[in-house]
Amino acid sequence: MSRRGPRWRGFSAGPRLTRGVAWMIGLLVGTFVLTAVVGRENQLKLLGWLGLTPRALASGHLWKLVTTVFVAGRPIMFVFDLLMLWMFVPVLEGFWGTRRFLKFVAATTLVGNTVAALVGLALDPDLFIVGIGPFIYGSIAAYGVVFANQQVQFFGVIPIRGKVLAIGFVCYLAVFTLLERAWVDASGFFAAMALAWLMTTGVWTPNVWWLKYRRWRLRRKYTVIDGGADPKKRWMN
Repeated sequence: MSRRGPRWRGFSAGPRLTRGVAWMIGLLVGTFVLTAVVGRENQLKLLGWLGLTPRALASGHLWKLVTTVFVAGRPIMFVFDLLMLWMFVPVLEGFWGTRRFLKFVAATTLVGNTVAALVGLALDPDLFIVGIGPFIYGSIAAYGVVFANQQVQFFGVIPIRGKVLAIGFVCYLAVFTLLERAWVDASGFFAAMALAWLMTTGVWTPNVWWLKYRRWRLRRKYTVIDGGADPKKRWMN
């Protein structure tokens, strides 16, 4: 497994898969094949058990914020997700490391699905929100920040910089949303992209906030007192 993400050329063909991305592709393909062979009746049961709807979230089915990623949407979107996972997402994991990458996956997925479900409560409470779209679009935004000035080969053909690539996908998503009126799904995608931007630009730094909080607690717990007349031992905790 290669972790030399910054040396890869983004969309150029054939980057080696990193550990986290390989597991994601394996799980997605496995569940897709499983749902394809179990029959229509069982497919509907799985969709009801795993798929997220705004009404289900309002009923307290919080686990569906996670399990819904294993439900494939339209075949064309499933293929698009796999292409994105294969072509450039490994670069992010190689640059960050698997641990930080998985945190990014969890954050963008949960925030994107939650926002989409909340918007869906007002527009279409029974709409199924499925797939890994929030994470995919969040990864595109993150790529545009982390590798903003790196030139990549879009499908090995078109040279383009990382930030231009991300802006292009934002424009595409906006046009697609207007044409298809896919307000619920798009709200989750845009929320995930906004979170990805915050996380990669340093605006959103929960780890730093936690360290500052711990330092503040330590300062309240420990004080400096006079240690005596000896200059070498003048101060002590």
